[in-house]
Amino acid sequence: MELSDIILAFVSVLSAITGGVVKSIMKDIKDLERTMTNCQSNMPINYVLKTDYKTEMSELKVMIESQSRKIDQIWKHMRVEK
Repeated sequence: MELSDIILAFVSVLSAITGGVVKSIMKDIKDLERTMTNCQSNMPINYVLKTDYKTEMSELKVMIESQSRKIDQIWKHMRVEK
């Protein structure tokens, strides 16, 4: 066997190993992209957005103020003057 045959066989094996590694990396990248896409599409379902939180809180504050006024009116009505 000549030296060129040995070098050619070595380069072939090295190319095959490199191809396998690149294929594995590409598969991992595709899996990562799929996971990121799923996370982005499910985020509004799984988490409360900041704008939603602010809207909900402002509505809750209005409801609490309304209930507080009603309670104050009830207490004023129930108060017995001496």
